[in-house]
Amino acid sequence: MEHESEIREITSLLLLLVPRDTFAARKWNATGLLEIRKIAEEILSGNASKVVQRDEISSILFSDDSYSILKSFPQHSLRDTLESYVKHVLDTFTKGGADIEGELKFQLVAISFLQSFLQLNFTGPSTTWNSNKSLFPDLEEDFVQKESIKLLTIDGQSAYNLMSEPLLIVLALLFFEKGSQIDYHKTLVNRNKDATLEELVDDTKSRLSFWKEDTIKSSLFWWRSRALQIHSSLLSEESGTLSAITAVLLNINIVDAVVPSVHNSDIRRKLQLIFCLELARNAVNSKTEHLAIPFIEKSRQISDLNLVLTGAKAKRTKFQKVHNSALVLLAKSETDLSSGQGSENKKSPEVFELNSDLLLERPEFESLDDLELQEEQDTKRIKFDSAYRPDEGMQSVLPICTRAEDIPVELKELNPNEQPVLSDVDYVQLLLRYAILKQTSPYNNPLIEEQLGAIIGRILYTKSTNANWLIFSRALWERSLLETSKARTVERGILQMTSLIEEIGIKIKTRIMPQASDESDELLASSRLRYIHQLPLLPQWTLDMKLAEKYMSLGILRSAIEIYERLQLPCEAALCYVAVDEEQQAIQILLRRLEEFPDDARAISILGDIKQDPELWLRAWAVGKYPRAKASLSHYYYNPPASSGETKNIGLAIKHMNDSLSINPLNYDNWFFYGCCGLESGQFELASEAFTRCVSIDDMSSHAWSNLSTALLKLDKTRPAFSALKKAIRNVGEADTSWKIYENFVIVAAKLGEWNDVLFGVKELVNSRGSKQGEKVVDITMIEKLVQILMETEYPNEPNARLTHYQESCIDLVCNVLPNIITSSARCWRLVSKVELWQRKPWAALECLERAYRALTQRTDLDTNEKTWNEAVESCSDLVAAYVSLGEFPGRHNAGDVVCKDWKYKARSAIRSLLSKGKATWEDSEGWDKLQELKEEVTN
Repeated sequence: MEHESEIREITSLLLLLVPRDTFAARKWNATGLLEIRKIAEEILSGNASKVVQRDEISSILFSDDSYSILKSFPQHSLRDTLESYVKHVLDTFTKGGADIEGELKFQLVAISFLQSFLQLNFTGPSTTWNSNKSLFPDLEEDFVQKESIKLLTIDGQSAYNLMSEPLLIVLALLFFEKGSQIDYHKTLVNRNKDATLEELVDDTKSRLSFWKEDTIKSSLFWWRSRALQIHSSLLSEESGTLSAITAVLLNINIVDAVVPSVHNSDIRRKLQLIFCLELARNAVNSKTEHLAIPFIEKSRQISDLNLVLTGAKAKRTKFQKVHNSALVLLAKSETDLSSGQGSENKKSPEVFELNSDLLLERPEFESLDDLELQEEQDTKRIKFDSAYRPDEGMQSVLPICTRAEDIPVELKELNPNEQPVLSDVDYVQLLLRYAILKQTSPYNNPLIEEQLGAIIGRILYTKSTNANWLIFSRALWERSLLETSKARTVERGILQMTSLIEEIGIKIKTRIMPQASDESDELLASSRLRYIHQLPLLPQWTLDMKLAEKYMSLGILRSAIEIYERLQLPCEAALCYVAVDEEQQAIQILLRRLEEFPDDARAISILGDIKQDPELWLRAWAVGKYPRAKASLSHYYYNPPASSGETKNIGLAIKHMNDSLSINPLNYDNWFFYGCCGLESGQFELASEAFTRCVSIDDMSSHAWSNLSTALLKLDKTRPAFSALKKAIRNVGEADTSWKIYENFVIVAAKLGEWNDVLFGVKELVNSRGSKQGEKVVDITMIEKLVQILMETEYPNEPNARLTHYQESCIDLVCNVLPNIITSSARCWRLVSKVELWQRKPWAALECLERAYRALTQRTDLDTNEKTWNEAVESCSDLVAAYVSLGEFPGRHNAGDVVCKDWKYKARSAIRSLLSKGKATWEDSEGWDKLQELKEEVTN
């Protein structure tokens, strides 16, 4: 291919969105691809909207032939009109054939549409070029807007209807689809409801495979994945379809095709880094955060980022004299993979000072310190490493060092108050780790908030103004969300959130915060767009919605509703009213919405949720295949309201949930509910599949693994069930229900003869429940079997011989753990005695038999229950026999002493004591006679 090397470099630098100066400084071929390079420079400089105004581009986009096609709207649908228009543009660029330069120009136009849309709706500042007026000059702008919004509806969800120029994202998506040669009925723009997700995924995979070595096509696929994630961010909830197709498009072959390993290694490494970051970002956006961890860890390895969360002594208030323990994130970049800075704008967003008479602006750290963390586990929690293991890699979202001596040397040398500046991509990694930790942790957990604050502090407290605007503003935003939950910082948090929203500068008519900027719009735009495709996407209306949510949490209901009404978000406003028990207001808002948009499936479904009306959910499914509508139907039929007159119908619950999952197969909660319905109805194959899906989404869910094992056991798949239980207990938390998992684990392990695992499970059960339930938690039959196995082995004779793992664990369970919880079980004490005797500790064995005897003789029913009386007699007999056989053995100290010097006296005393207790009731019983015989034997 002519100019192949230069094409690779252009597409690579565009994907990296390097600054314009960095791009222009490259050594280019003087004549080859000059026009394409100029278009790329416009995009990289933040002037994407000017690309379509270039003569060589506008002559095609706005030619007479193009306008003749566009004028068929509204006689024909906007979707069909744009389909013909995009096909005409592609044919014109490529001259109807395989013109490489034309194909690349076509892709650059699509990128310019996408970047312009991002600037208008996500980052600011606004642009002067208007796509609606340029393409449809004779039509009302509101009409084009409304029709464009309809094309973005997917999985029953409508896109936000007040976004700026939705036609731009529609065109970008269609350009990318047409460049990928996607068939009309498999499009995701105004998606064909008859095309299943499986068909769409298979079609995407086949195209990736066919063009796996094509640089331009691979670049197109990558940009299409970015466009689909942006499309997803325009919806109120995550879209399973968009997330699935995005995950398929982000295939490692893309990096190899754009920059093969034999080419520029530096650019390839940077592409690999942002590729991993975008995979992690997609997992975060689709609420499958667990899947992001391997990618974020790979990013750390590529960029050589060193980081660890640890403890440090710190002061937080102005008058604090003693430094107290706090958390600090130590991080250091080994290399800067930010692709050069060029003339990129480095003006930071306005930062509001706390101006508190008590709190410091930032903690003042004194020294690193050991810390104590109380780990909490939830079904969607990510576990933390308690130690730093660089050789094994950090397979957790945030590595933790609990002891100062475990901190790596290169991090331990850092001054916590003045840590070095990180590269921008490493700051992006920290923000992604923040997002994963936040989405997988309990809300308002003090420890988690400390950890989140440590991450944000590492970004904001660096003494440098060189952080990228988008990165720094996102960190400020997240800090504000944390601060609004605390009384002393809530004011600064709200002011900072308001300032950041206004500084983006999109559709802001009246400002609360005065602002002035001496930066050009070009520099502002290029800086703000630089890492937009690696960070979680937050359009401006989402920021406004977050501010409204904070008002709600603070009880400022009217301000929250005003924001929702200004943004024209009726569903959110309705949910806001429902939260304060004003359901009639919510219903009125939704009815008004449906008068204007009768096919808004989400609004119909929420109305169904409020009224608990199955007809509304069915309608939402019919008009838009909205997955939550079917999920609500499933829950309704599983547990119908008393007023409905319906009875529980698991069959219908399963049917409706299956429909919901066919549209959104990445919903963990729905798969879990589906599996539980399968278990309850005896459909164990269905349950097995459902819980397999659960653990593929979140393999740290102990309950999903446990339920999977239950389904597999019912299918007589004992060994796979045992493997599932092993993974369940590996992730089990401190919840009261966790003992059930261990109980099942013990039963299945015993069935398979895995006695080491049985021993482990029994020990965990005793440790976790023994303090609350005492000896009731002991499965005495299972422990007797474990002791039997132990005693079939030989106790080591050599002085320095080591016990086996089983022997050591069994001894610890029986001789150390059980005695702490036994109160009245003589049977348990006899087991302990056996093990002590096996260890050749006759003195300890005798003590246990004495305790067994006392436990029985102190029972309240000794005088009324003959069974208890006979057990006491049997225990007395065993004790006397032990006195006789063990009394003269060498004692504990092996210094000429014996186990029990006065064993005869103690034996007689034990018998006399029991005779005294039973004289009134049991004098004529068989047990009484046995005691009398025992007394004569001891006396003689």
